[in-house]
Amino acid sequence: MNYKGKELDTMGELFDFALKLAKEEDKTESQEFFREYIKQISIKNNYSLEKSTEIAKLNLGYFAGYYNQDVCDLIYKTYNCSHPIFGNKPFEVSPEEAYKKGLERGKDIMKNGRTD
Repeated sequence: MNYKGKELDTMGELFDFALKLAKEEDKTESQEFFREYIKQISIKNNYSLEKSTEIAKLNLGYFAGYYNQDVCDLIYKTYNCSHPIFGNKPFEVSPEEAYKKGLERGKDIMKNGRTD
């Protein structure tokens, strides 16, 4: 993705930039970035803006779960998203619960196919 001349080639680069904007607390800039991210998903995949918005929120919410609760809270608030499996509190889930949820999700995908 190219945003204002900045190449964001990986999900890590995109997330780091989204986090930087969230930390700056510039709601206008972060929302402009988010709209462009959604637009890029839509164009690249020929998806509706509705589906692209859902994917963008899932991506940011999921990726935030690799950080810590403070980062999650900031990302969730800024981009109105959450972790797609564990909701707003992914760090309150035990390893056993995480494994069980992952197993359930994998079985669901095997049975019903991917929905994205």
